[in-house]
Amino acid sequence: MSKQDNQSGETRNAAECDSGISSPDEPTRADLKNSLDFALKKLQIVGSVTRHDVLNQLTAVVGYTELLEMMVKDPKQLSYIEKEKQALDKIRRQFKFAKDYQNIGTEPPCWQMLKNVIHHAMEDADLQAIRVTDLTGGASVYADPLFEKVFSNLFENTHHHSGAATEIRISLSRNDNSIVLVLEDNGMGIPVENKNKVFERGYGKGTGWGLFLVMEILMFTGMTIKETGEPGKGSRFEILIPRDHFREGVEPKVVG
Repeated sequence: MSKQDNQSGETRNAAECDSGISSPDEPTRADLKNSLDFALKKLQIVGSVTRHDVLNQLTAVVGYTELLEMMVKDPKQLSYIEKEKQALDKIRRQFKFAKDYQNIGTEPPCWQMLKNVIHHAMEDADLQAIRVTDLTGGASVYADPLFEKVFSNLFENTHHHSGAATEIRISLSRNDNSIVLVLEDNGMGIPVENKNKVFERGYGKGTGWGLFLVMEILMFTGMTIKETGEPGKGSRFEILIPRDHFREGVEPKVVG
């Protein structure tokens, strides 16, 4: 077989395209946008169908696992089943992350009243006995429609990693260039050496993607986040909001 026969299909197609036939005009910006929109639509459909089908099968596996758990009596075998259940739950949460991450930026940003966003996030998160004190008043933020996920992920971070936290406090303050949205709890806090790592993809005991998703959602509309809490006294997340992405409500409780 000749060297030319061993070449990839891409090489042959390129040769066929260079056949002397005049090409159409260069693509316009509208053409490129349509092509990009089409590619994004395909990715959305593939991702949606894949998640739907896999999650259906995952539900079946979870159901059979629970039935098996009721039949098994041996402690060692039950410990294996418990590990399997934990792995299945992690897979489910990974698919949830993939869905949320894929949807960042698919809809235009909009003005969102903080107290409404916080309320919906409280319903979505597993807070149990943790009390949320909201001091944001009627303030609104211009953010991605997934802004609610910022709070639900921060709430779940407190629930799963803060130790004995009993309260989350959300407030607003000002600095020279930004509005600072502060979310702090009274748990164990984050060690100094881990403060930057917590936002890295894959870091942590869960999926490791919760705070990474938070950072990505905020970055899409020019917001940033950092952890400034004192270890042993609770975690403190500061979200910097550009001034033109913030507006006060009827009774904004902005301090400082």
